[in-house]
Amino acid sequence: MKVKNILEFKGSTLYQTSPGTNLITAIDSLNYYNVGALMVMESDKMKGIITERDILGAITKYKADILKLKVSDLMTQKLITCNASDSIERIMDIMTNNHIRHVPVLEDNKLIGIISIGDIIEAILHKRSRTNSKNLL
Repeated sequence: MKVKNILEFKGSTLYQTSPGTNLITAIDSLNYYNVGALMVMESDKMKGIITERDILGAITKYKADILKLKVSDLMTQKLITCNASDSIERIMDIMTNNHIRHVPVLEDNKLIGIISIGDIIEAILHKRSRTNSKNLL
């Protein structure tokens, strides 16, 4: 299975924010869209990613001052990305080795989607379910 198969299965909707966005607004977006990460974009250029994990770490570090922070204060700028043609096994290795749960997907250096470990598990289970159903016929 390839990354492109997961994007076909889940869709390529990108939830995003900007570096100057107030952190509370970004948290509201994460909750509203029920996602674990937002791409940080500026003029259609990828600037970073902000995840639930980034925010939880910041709560411990900044306590009540977290209300004063912007997305740019917490976002991960050095991104680990993949291509649509990459294998799921490769992406699982990347996620495991780098302790990350979300990987932006690029095609011709353009952001086309993002996959999470949850997306991978769901796609694998869906494929297994379809295979098992075929075996029963």
